[in-house]
Amino acid sequence: MTVNITRVHNHSTMLSFLSVPALVYKQGAVPPSANKYATGMRFVPLVNPLLRHLQFANFVAFENGQPVGRITASIDKLNPRPEEGFWGCFECVDNNDAATALFDAAAGWLKEQGKTVMIGPATLNTNQQVGLMIKGFEYEPQMEIPYNPPYYQKLVESAGHEKIHDLECFKWALPDELPKELTRSEEQAGIVIRKVNYLDAREAKVIQEINNKAMAGIWGFIPMSLADTQGFLMSLVGQVPPDLFMIIEVAGQPAGMFLSIPYKKPGRGDDGGIIRLAIGGMVPEFRHKGIHWKVLSSFYTWCKKHGYTEGEASQVAESNNTVKRKIIMPLFGGQLIKLFRVYQRELG
Repeated sequence: MTVNITRVHNHSTMLSFLSVPALVYKQGAVPPSANKYATGMRFVPLVNPLLRHLQFANFVAFENGQPVGRITASIDKLNPRPEEGFWGCFECVDNNDAATALFDAAAGWLKEQGKTVMIGPATLNTNQQVGLMIKGFEYEPQMEIPYNPPYYQKLVESAGHEKIHDLECFKWALPDELPKELTRSEEQAGIVIRKVNYLDAREAKVIQEINNKAMAGIWGFIPMSLADTQGFLMSLVGQVPPDLFMIIEVAGQPAGMFLSIPYKKPGRGDDGGIIRLAIGGMVPEFRHKGIHWKVLSSFYTWCKKHGYTEGEASQVAESNNTVKRKIIMPLFGGQLIKLFRVYQRELG
């Protein structure tokens, strides 16, 4: 059968775009990262502030009149690498022709916008869902963490995409006693570790400042706007207890943050809760002062009190050797449990 690619241009084609995951995963098994409602909301300007600085085009592949695949091509005006465009929201049945046609459609649109390289998967930029899962399929899918069938790797690589970077997830387990690294931190004047205040409108500005300074050297960095940060905070309300979004201040100055997301509550024995260590970073001038040990000590104490005994350190850039050497290896043991790959394709 011939594969036809249609750009989403009305409500009907958007419904086809949103229906593809149900064909890939079957009803009831669609992972949270591909949820129809959550995906649809990404493209509603009143809901997603990222759209204020994004351009995008959605495409659907049809075969014999039925949708069999989808993709989004996007451009972020805040991206400090102006040659880059992104592909994301990719879902497709196991059909090389359909997948290749979708990638070509995304590449063609990005080339029309003057881009010379296509990076992905990244929905809708590298601050959101990033990477193709190539290891860890046995684990339960999580919200905002990519999940896809194993055959996607073949579809992506057959279409001429090459690895540019890997994002790694490491196993974490709460020990019976605090690790020695967390018990020998010295008291330092002027350091405050506090929980986030979801009700304070000024908090978004603090987090924006920390993020854009702390993450600037990390692979794929794109600065967050104030509106982006406000939307991000709102998405955490009711999902993340304030104690698990720690803000670090030194002498009243924003110095760092550490966010963990619980995704399985403890059982009847008040243990067995599962948590994801999601985002952590220190502003450059406050690094190498041992502050991170105090933050992790507070985190471990909270987990022990509330019964969160296992989880993962999530999507660490493979190039982030400092975090892996100083924290992942000595504290967690460095057991790699999930791997997400980001690809690039030259557009010529």
